[in-house]
Amino acid sequence: MNTKLFIFFSDRKSLAFISLLFSITIHAQKNTVKASDFGAIVNDGKDDTFSLQKAIDHLSKNKGGTLVLDKGSYNVSHLSFIGLQYSNITMMGQGANITIIKQILPNVRRNVRGNKFSTYATRTAGDGILVFDANVSNQKNDDLSIKNILIAGLSFVSEVEKFGFDELSHQISAHGVSGFTVSNCNFTGFLGDAVSINGSTDFSKNRDAYNKNIKISECKFDGVNKNNRQAISIYYSDGFVIEKCSFKNTTRDDMPGAIDIEADQDFNISRNGKILNCSFENIGGIGAICIVLKPSVQLNDYSNKNFLIDGCTFTKINTPLAVIGNSGFKTFDSGKGFYITFSNSTVDTSASIMDLRSAYGIRISNISFSNISSKILNVVSDVGGRAILFENCSFRNVTNPNGLGFTGDTSEIDFVNCRFENFSIHAITINSVKGARKFINNKFISTSYKGGEPLVIPYYSNRRDVSHISIKNNHSQGNFLNLDVNHYFKKK
Repeated sequence: MNTKLFIFFSDRKSLAFISLLFSITIHAQKNTVKASDFGAIVNDGKDDTFSLQKAIDHLSKNKGGTLVLDKGSYNVSHLSFIGLQYSNITMMGQGANITIIKQILPNVRRNVRGNKFSTYATRTAGDGILVFDANVSNQKNDDLSIKNILIAGLSFVSEVEKFGFDELSHQISAHGVSGFTVSNCNFTGFLGDAVSINGSTDFSKNRDAYNKNIKISECKFDGVNKNNRQAISIYYSDGFVIEKCSFKNTTRDDMPGAIDIEADQDFNISRNGKILNCSFENIGGIGAICIVLKPSVQLNDYSNKNFLIDGCTFTKINTPLAVIGNSGFKTFDSGKGFYITFSNSTVDTSASIMDLRSAYGIRISNISFSNISSKILNVVSDVGGRAILFENCSFRNVTNPNGLGFTGDTSEIDFVNCRFENFSIHAITINSVKGARKFINNKFISTSYKGGEPLVIPYYSNRRDVSHISIKNNHSQGNFLNLDVNHYFKKK
């Protein structure tokens, strides 16, 4: 069915959206259909699921193409893209806030998975308005994954204030996808996740298909009341980019965060991820971004590394980045480089600076931290941490009397070219002598407490215990003392 593609732009649609239209494949241009051709009528208040599913099935039978949705609102329960044959499909609206897909939910919830969840979901690992599932299990590559999907110019709307939290009911749920792009879309009021890249959508059928090369760009996520799971969950992906997205009012406090990067299984691939130029405001959860690091071993093709967060802004959050590691942190070889880099970003009005638990191989570079409110939360907590570098960072208005606190079994903690201003008492507290390593070219500007220490470590009785610590060219002023580990030398 050949139909001309007319696109109506809102007043501020960027050239990026225009270029997105031209990126549709030649095949898709030759096989373009409109939702109205299959009986879907905008703004009529009726259920459009059947009509839109017919359109999607038509494209699947014709080896792909583009489904164009008109200006206005559609009502949808869930649209299924099941199997490799649903590759090469584009869903194109007229622009976010112009083409709207409203989620239809059943009248009642049901209890599933041994009564663990009370849910509106049909697929009991991760349902959605759009459900993609490769319908295969235990894949080691993307040969059988659904490929080349583009979702653009749409708004997905759910009613979390009316229906409440639902951990299994998402807006887009995908398992076994490769070359999967979501661009210029809005996600509002999601009950679970807005976008969930899963290890399964239904554990009773298939699990652990292969997700690869996920891209989510120029999208807006608004959880409305913070009674959601995540805005984006990536439980399994070999490469992903989340770019130029905004996140606000999302995630309840018992969930990970606005973005959760977390391999479902020890053998799942989770690596090569970038979060670029995004904004986070009024976010609950453990951290605005939460990354779970499982061991990088042969079983997962030496995964769980190569993550970059760059050029982001954070305000009104619990912490910008939470990293949950594993017991392997104790023997981590820092010669392998950094597994996570957090750089060129600003953090304002946060409970804590970071939340690192059994974390390792982390570089924090050129971050401005200000107005850190908690008096008890530490940077490293729980079991400990290793190979953590702060460089070219500034810290201002920090309430915790310990400043940046590091607890547990710590080692190789470095501060280089950092600035500390308007602290409560101390700047850095490390509860293990072996935790401290490099303190070079730092400036300790001001603390409310006369005699505040730039660095607090436990007392030691053998000078060999601190021979590994390098202290060079640090500057103290105001109420801060000079940085001197000899202050903690105590003869037996």
